[in-house]
Amino acid sequence: MRADLQYARRQDRKLQKERLEELVPRTDPGSRERQLEKKQAKTQMVRGAREAKSPGAEEVGENELMGDDGGDAYRRHVKERQKMKNEREIRKEEILRARAAEREEKMKGLKEREEKTLDMLRNLAKERFG
Repeated sequence: MRADLQYARRQDRKLQKERLEELVPRTDPGSRERQLEKKQAKTQMVRGAREAKSPGAEEVGENELMGDDGGDAYRRHVKERQKMKNEREIRKEEILRARAAEREEKMKGLKEREEKTLDMLRNLAKERFG
């Protein structure tokens, strides 16, 4: 059933293509005329897409177009970027401080363990050698 429908569609497309070929014969492939036809078809396709994309120009105020707001937008932008930069630096410093504290705590633990080991060895040496 489905295969029959697909076959019928394929035959119909083939027939339509043959009829179009009879009405408007194509030029030989690879010839200069054929290349020009392809180029024209591509140009028409691009033009159609462009026209469909932009229906027309909108009215835009001169202040928006020329940026004549006294530089407020630029100042706001610079201020916002500076604020974000400061926040990044603060977060970075906090992370570095946390890492340093972790490192110090680890070193403190290692030193305590080393001291305990040395005390134990000193006590052993006192017991054996007096």
